[in-house]
Order: sequence, then C-alpha cells, then structure tokens
Amino acid sequence: MTAATYFVSYRSAKDVPIEVRRRDQGGELIAFLHGFGCARESFDEAFRSDALLEYSLLTFDLPEHGRSGSLGAHAGIEGAADAVTSLLRRTHHERVHLVCHSMGGAIGLLAAQDLGTRMGDFISVEGNLIAEDCGLVTRGVAEQEATEFNENGFARFVAGLKKSAELSHRLWAEWYERCSPLGLHSLAGSLVQSCDNDKLVDLLTELESAHYLYGARSEIGHLTHRLRGIPMHSIDRSGHFPMIDNPADFYSLIAAVLTTTGAASPAVSASFSG
Repeated sequence: MTAATYFVSYRSAKDVPIEVRRRDQGGELIAFLHGFGCARESFDEAFRSDALLEYSLLTFDLPEHGRSGSLGAHAGIEGAADAVTSLLRRTHHERVHLVCHSMGGAIGLLAAQDLGTRMGDFISVEGNLIAEDCGLVTRGVAEQEATEFNENGFARFVAGLKKSAELSHRLWAEWYERCSPLGLHSLAGSLVQSCDNDKLVDLLTELESAHYLYGARSEIGHLTHRLRGIPMHSIDRSGHFPMIDNPADFYSLIAAVLTTTGAASPAVSASFSG
C-alpha cells in the first residue's frame, strides 16, 4: 500500500496536487470518489476488506478537500472531474470500476465519459442525480453568499456535525474542517445546477453497467421511477454513509456486484505512474 501526492493537470493547463492512497494488486482497479466535504478516509476499510483482495484500489482527496489542492476559479464538479480523469489516465489498469458516494457520484459520472473501453462498472452510492438529492446541505451552501459561508456558514455546519450521535457525522465534521470553504461553496453551486437540469441522471442511465447502492435508513423513493432498469441495492443497518455504518456488508456487496457483472481479472502487471 502506498500513500502519495500526485500533481495532475486539468483543462486550464494548470496543476493541482491530489493526495492518493493506492494498492496495486491486479488488472482491475476500483477507484473510490468521496462525497461533499468528506475525504479519502471515507473508504479506508476497503483496504482491509477480504472481499476486495483481488482488486487494485485507489482512494484520493478530491480538489478542495483534505490534503489535495484547490482549483481556484475552476472549482466545480466539471473541474474536479477533469482532475479525476487526469489522475485515472496515469493508471495502467485494463479496467476501471468507479464507486462514487454522494457528490462523488456526480463527479464520477462526468469522469466516466472519458474512460472509454476501460470503463467497468459504475456504482453510485446515494450519488447526487436530481434536484431532490441536494437537500439541505449542498443547496443550503449554494444559497448562501460566498462571503457569508466562508465567515459563518462553514463553521456553523461543522459545529452541528460535531454534536451528532452518528459516528459518520462526527467523522464528516473532521473531514469538513480540512476543506476549502470557498472551494466547497463553488462545488455546491455547480452540483446544484447539474442536478436541477437532470443532466446527471441521464448520464447514469446511459452507462452500460450501472448500479445504485443506498443505506436502508435512507429515503430514496424519489428515485425509484427515475432509475428503472438500474439495479438498486440496500445496505442494512446504515444511512447515507454505508461505508462507515456497515463496512463489512458494503464492501461485500461491491465485490458481489463486480463478480456478477464480470469476474475480476487475475493478478497481472498493472501500476500507477507517479
């Protein structure tokens, strides 16, 4: 296992540092994209999961998050997707599966368009797709003035998370504090706009192999009629963060989905260019 920082380019021709953790194991790579205000640590249990031993794994802090850099004026889901695409181009795995949580689902859908024949399964973990998915968090951020959010809203949201009885929310508070407030504000506006115009749900339904995972405590009724034809899988004893609430079942289900759609390739030489 390796932790490192890579510098990747995006379309503005500038570089942004992306903090990654990776394991090179076989010809198939699972790349995990975290949610709004979260971090690559959301998926730390993947590296300890027996169900995923046959796969190479890649987690990373998205721009504006954790130890990665900011896209500045280019902050938004499109700029983040460009950075993800550049990062994935540096991998040499024959097949790439994307597991994308919440906002990461939106960014992953945009990045998936550039993977071509390398694109494997796309697994949306309560990924943002339509207007109702933005709820009180990202829409609430987007509706604040940038200065107000930077000076007050950001700290207010963190304080509320710290008081939660939910472990996942307290972890979220830790990750959120490491984010760029102004970067998050730009991401929120970009995400809300894409969800409001139905662009993202169309991209999901057009993928060759897509799945939707959700926590059993989450309310996803607003999506059932929009995701016809896409398998939907529930994770017991979990809410919006099933990878935290019930990691054993979460990663076992991911492995089952990948095995059903195509067995993992045997371990072959595959690596990441640094």
